[in-house]
Amino acid sequence: MTHSRRSFLSSLTSLLLPWLPTVGWARLSSPKPDNASPLIDAIAKETGGQPPTESELVKLETPDLAEDGSIVPITLSSEIPNVDTIWIFVEKNPTPLAARFDLEKNLDPFVSLRIKMNESCDVLAMLKSGNDYYSTKKYVRIVVGGCG
Repeated sequence: MTHSRRSFLSSLTSLLLPWLPTVGWARLSSPKPDNASPLIDAIAKETGGQPPTESELVKLETPDLAEDGSIVPITLSSEIPNVDTIWIFVEKNPTPLAARFDLEKNLDPFVSLRIKMNESCDVLAMLKSGNDYYSTKKYVRIVVGGCG
């Protein structure tokens, strides 16, 4: 009895098709754990899993009340020496990482920018000096607008 390639592939597909949802597709659709946070995941991705230390040497200036969520002014400065990188995270944005700045060693750790915020939440500023990460956060209340 001779079999054609088409009949072989058809038989193979009919045998494997019922198993596909249990092999790989089910893992893609499985829900995240309840304790998973996009902000924590974004920070862990940037730091390689090392948690930042809260520091008063990191100064974050934001308005307590922003009238327009699409243009929230942020200013970050620090007295920590040898800052390599600065990050700005917005807790409830669809993508928590709002900005990243890679600095030269001889630059002062200072950035000023405007960011979009989806809703009222914490803004977290983090910086890296050597192998250590430092952070501070501030709650910003949004009255109108936003990015979502």
